[in-house]
Amino acid sequence: MLLVVEGYFEGGRFIADTPVQIPEGKKTIVTVLDEEVNKDKERENYVAYWNKIIEDIQNSDEVLEGEPERIRFKTPEEIDAL
Repeated sequence: MLLVVEGYFEGGRFIADTPVQIPEGKKTIVTVLDEEVNKDKERENYVAYWNKIIEDIQNSDEVLEGEPERIRFKTPEEIDAL
């Protein structure tokens, strides 16, 4: 059985967002989520994703016809500000 409980630590104790009862003697694993680490990982994934798109465009042998329209992509900072 897997039970995921969100909450926070306060005064050295875990405070669950919703009431939960864990039976006595039940093996329990606690994982602490560091949101800053997740943001860094998310940014790495975002950069890798766009680098792959750029690489695919540069390696494409597709012939474009007509005049391309100018587009401006938002920076990661502009996206974060949304």
